[in-house]
Amino acid sequence: MRQRSEPRFVLGKIPQFPKERILREIEEVKRMIVGWKESYMKQADELGGGMFLCEELWMDVREFASPYIYRMVMCGFITEDEYVEFMDFCARQVRELGDYIRKIEEPEVEDAGKV
Repeated sequence: MRQRSEPRFVLGKIPQFPKERILREIEEVKRMIVGWKESYMKQADELGGGMFLCEELWMDVREFASPYIYRMVMCGFITEDEYVEFMDFCARQVRELGDYIRKIEEPEVEDAGKV
């Protein structure tokens, strides 16, 4: 009969980092998201609109940025309120992209009324 062995991996104490370092990391992720938004704005210019780009940006946030920042909550590096503030920032970026795209698409709506 085989003996039960101890797990090979045991999660130990999570190292703590200075709060300033964590906040700098969050700011870097925010700059990355702004860069994504600007890239989608360029695509919207090229396409003449495209509200689907807002969904693309939000999916990028949900898939890449949100889990990373939420892991900081799970590790005790930031509070849940700080995570909510981060997600509010992300939602604002998506809204700004949507506002930008609506301005691009508005002339098409105005032109259609002139026919």
